[in-house]
Amino acid sequence: MLDVRNLCKSFGKKPFLTELTFQVAAGGCLVLLGRSGAGKTLLLNILATLVEPTSGTVSIAGVDAFANLKQVRPSIGYIPVAFDGYPELSVVDYLNFFAAAYKLEKQERASATEAVLELMDIQHLRDVKIGVLSTGERQRLLFAKTFLHEPQLWLLDEPLTSLDPSGQVEMVELLGELQAMGKTVIIATNRLEDVSKLYNTDSQRENFIGILNSGRFAVFKRFSELQREVTEADSPSSNWFSGIFLEVTKT
Repeated sequence: MLDVRNLCKSFGKKPFLTELTFQVAAGGCLVLLGRSGAGKTLLLNILATLVEPTSGTVSIAGVDAFANLKQVRPSIGYIPVAFDGYPELSVVDYLNFFAAAYKLEKQERASATEAVLELMDIQHLRDVKIGVLSTGERQRLLFAKTFLHEPQLWLLDEPLTSLDPSGQVEMVELLGELQAMGKTVIIATNRLEDVSKLYNTDSQRENFIGILNSGRFAVFKRFSELQREVTEADSPSSNWFSGIFLEVTKT
């Protein structure tokens, strides 16, 4: 579903991403991990078609994204790490605004809005202004807004960082449901603990881990394959993944 080939991005003469090539199928998940400044958010912005690469291609469902922006953008849902906009809008007005922006027919907007309010369990917040929502409630609203146009490719920047423990459990369940629906999910994080939370589920899914270091993939593998390699090589400790991360991101 997502096919990235020889992707490079430089600003001036300084390279930030170098020769990235990877594929993630429908129903698959890729967790991008790396230290701060490794290029995770930049890569998400490129995949979201918000930043054009210096070279290389990004194809979504077989379509060259940057050569066909109008065609591919409706298939992309991007949820950034921060959400500070529209503080004076109510939740329902915000959703109605984006339903119109996504060109839903007028008669469809009300039913679509009600459907995503129920899906994200925020019906009780419909008339509340965005400015007074908690971080977790804003996260749910962003998901509700994204569900309005039913994208195939979901891009999430630090989706667990600002949530309390129960919110993190709910988020992991929701991400699993997206995969079950055949969505492709790309997640950026710099927290090692997020990886075990996200991948402590069905190992049969196409779940990849990509560790970025200095703009390149130091590791790109199925998470289950990486875990199996460690198990076969040694008796892994509970923090086996931390050891791999520290080893491959040494400067």
